[in-house]
Amino acid sequence: MNAFDEKLFDLINAQWHTPFLDHFLPAIASTDVWTPILITVALGAFFWGGRRGRLVVLCVAMGLLLGDALVSHTLKHMIGRVRPRDAMEGVFVRGLSPEKPRILHVFDPPVVRVTRGPSTAHGQSFPSSHTLNLFMLATVAWCFKRKVGVAVGFMACLVAYSRVYTGAHWPSDIPPSALLGILVGWVSIKIVKQVALRFTSSAVDC
Repeated sequence: MNAFDEKLFDLINAQWHTPFLDHFLPAIASTDVWTPILITVALGAFFWGGRRGRLVVLCVAMGLLLGDALVSHTLKHMIGRVRPRDAMEGVFVRGLSPEKPRILHVFDPPVVRVTRGPSTAHGQSFPSSHTLNLFMLATVAWCFKRKVGVAVGFMACLVAYSRVYTGAHWPSDIPPSALLGILVGWVSIKIVKQVALRFTSSAVDC
């Protein structure tokens, strides 16, 4: 990490904070909150969204397979960059209430703690899987419906910011993770498009 990275991290994590952001940003980045919602939307799109809905679901599934299971997992273990919350003291770690299921406890007071020093955790900071997956999803959404893609892209930016705010990632993790997500989304669309062409006479409309 360079001095600029550490300074920007300190501004976002320690100085630019409010009680509202302490609650809001961990909530929008929580996979425990969004996973059941996204699964419900995906099932609805697959069974009642027609051919386009099924293609969207297939593109996203391919994107998760390539991005989360392959690219993100491989790079995290190859690079081994330590998360800010594991690398130094004084980092504000923000999260939702630990009560389960978390989707029913999003309005509970958030949990905020301050790290006391470096830990022995293995480096998992780069890339940000949250950022990669959301920008992949935004790319797929943009392909099929521009307005939805813009909305998901805005959400992806909020989630990316939240990962720094909550102490999980360095600022310099975010831009390349977003670019990887866009690339994975584009590749996923191309793969599904080629598969679709083998079985139908029409391609993915992007």
